[in-house]
Order: sequence, then C-alpha cells, then structure tokens
Amino acid sequence: MSGDGMKYIVMKDEEGKEELFTFPCSVHHDAMAEVLGRIKNHTHGDWHRIFRQPIAAGFISAGGQCYGKSETLKLSSRPEDSTLLARQFV
Repeated sequence: MSGDGMKYIVMKDEEGKEELFTFPCSVHHDAMAEVLGRIKNHTHGDWHRIFRQPIAAGFISAGGQCYGKSETLKLSSRPEDSTLLARQFV
C-alpha cells in the first residue's frame, strides 16, 4: 500500500453503533484500535468510557472508497464501509 492514502477502522460500541475512524497510513491499525478502545466521553455530565471493538479495517482511496484489509487486526474492509464513510461527512 502507498503511504499517501488513509487508513480506517470501523468500531462498534456496546449498543451496536458503528463508527468509522480515519487516520494516516503511518499509524498501524492495531495501535489505533487500542487507542480508540479507551476513549472517554463526557456527554452525560460525568466522564465514562465507551468500550469499542474493531469490526472492520482497511484503506481509503482518493475517491472515498474503502478497500483492503488490516494485517495487524486481521480484519477486512466490508462493502458497507464506503457508505458509512460517506454518511459521516454529511
């Protein structure tokens, strides 16, 4: 893979909500998944941790298409990931 593009991970929370996170190709998928799994949230008046689990991962083309797989997470991209990415930009 070229170092010029972006990587992504789809994380699922305990309620089943999926979110797609993008990041530079210089960061390994497994390192980013570890960080994303420990993010705290402050939307309910008190800090709480949102537990997230990686369910898909890969790369993003210049045209906004998700493809490929993560070797470090052993997860592949899914056809619905490109749609999820596009919805997050609206």
